[in-house]
Amino acid sequence: MNDVNVVPHPLQIPTISPESDSSENWADWRWQQKNAFRDEVTLRAACGGWSDEVNQHIRQNLQGQKMQITPYYLQRILATKQSGDITENPLWRQVVPFWNEETLNGYDGESENWELNDEMKTPICQHKYDNRVILRMVNACNSYCQFCFEALRTLKVDSDKSNAGRSSFQQSLEYIKNTPSIEEVILSGGDPLMLTDNKLAESLAAIREIRDDLLIRIHSRALTFNPYRITDALLETLEKHRVNAFGVHVCHPLELSDEFQSAVRRIQRVVPIVFSNMPFLRGINDNEATLHQLFIELYRMGVKPYYLYHFMPFSPGSSEYKASINDAIAIMKKLKRRVSNIALPEYVLPHMKGKFTVPLFTDPDEIPQFETRGDKRYYRFTNWKNEPCEWLDN
Repeated sequence: MNDVNVVPHPLQIPTISPESDSSENWADWRWQQKNAFRDEVTLRAACGGWSDEVNQHIRQNLQGQKMQITPYYLQRILATKQSGDITENPLWRQVVPFWNEETLNGYDGESENWELNDEMKTPICQHKYDNRVILRMVNACNSYCQFCFEALRTLKVDSDKSNAGRSSFQQSLEYIKNTPSIEEVILSGGDPLMLTDNKLAESLAAIREIRDDLLIRIHSRALTFNPYRITDALLETLEKHRVNAFGVHVCHPLELSDEFQSAVRRIQRVVPIVFSNMPFLRGINDNEATLHQLFIELYRMGVKPYYLYHFMPFSPGSSEYKASINDAIAIMKKLKRRVSNIALPEYVLPHMKGKFTVPLFTDPDEIPQFETRGDKRYYRFTNWKNEPCEWLDN
């Protein structure tokens, strides 16, 4: 793959339409990776251009971090572009580092959102919560979210974070074997589906061999960036090693293409639970209508919206993407009363010391209270119509 700072000749711009190349090539996930856009020059030409100011910001930011956009995802960007500036497109804004570096407040390029030293039992095995561990299988992704929560692992050029090499993976297997409290192993990264089908099968076989009742979960954004990654061989692997749950990472309803839905349906044939995790991002999905559509469309596909993550402070573009917790509460509170509960995710702050579920209250009077009157105790609360209610508790 091209290094992020290598600028290919403009004539080498990859095709961005399945009609302009053989369908066999377009639907090959490896072709998508090989032909991804990684520099400002070719991306600007494919998108029809942008201002010199944006050009300068992108080039400056790419001195320290990666950009990689598959032809498939760029096609989605262009297909959903409204009249006006492409820099306002919510898909474009996720994968292009368009901000002025002087606006980065809170991100120093060294701090970590997720990992505390005592949690890292091996270079790739993180044990934060009692019953589960995360294995950081790879540092690469199909495309790069410029707000990545694992920026030091994925976005940083020449990251010093470990991949799942043979030694670190074996160490992790031994730790899991010797820790009976572990009930679940989560494959994450980067994106674990960047592994070849054979390598992923080998890894899953080794994990499944530890214990027959061990739960195995995979998190991936491949369905958003490169849905062709869901190959027959991959499905056979997921089924053979009895993967219990598959987490789809998605941000905006415009990402829910026919190809995305087809990939979801294929996974649903072999994995019992398919759910979605979504970051809450200012300027991309921080409004009620967008989240309503996203949650309901996922529900229609049989994907459970699971977590809505508030954006983390220690990530590139923190000042661009980070919204107010109060705004998120107001939106989620409205949706709580307008959207089917099955379609409503849990709104959480993913703090480095553990996720925290945010109560959807903004007024102290809204917080449920116990009240004792005589020898009876009542639970007082406000219902979905903002009506005061009480429940006899004894």
